[in-house]
Amino acid sequence: MTEWGVVGVLIALAGFAATVVTPLIRLNTTMTRLAVLVEELSDKLAALEREASAVRAGLSGHETRLAILEMGGRTNGVVRPEH
Repeated sequence: MTEWGVVGVLIALAGFAATVVTPLIRLNTTMTRLAVLVEELSDKLAALEREASAVRAGLSGHETRLAILEMGGRTNGVVRPEH
């Protein structure tokens, strides 16, 4: 193989490496961004679930008070003292 043949092979290898490496770098960058976004979404979902749980607990308390009021202030036949 002549010197120019070796140079041609090296240029071809460099071109192939650039063709393969560039998309791999972009793919890696995109996957890193997606991992960060998934982590953020997971944290936000957990916060929303905690908030929804608190709202449900408050709503349950309100429904209990309404049920007592509808029964005329009686629970199990016993009249509750007014505050």
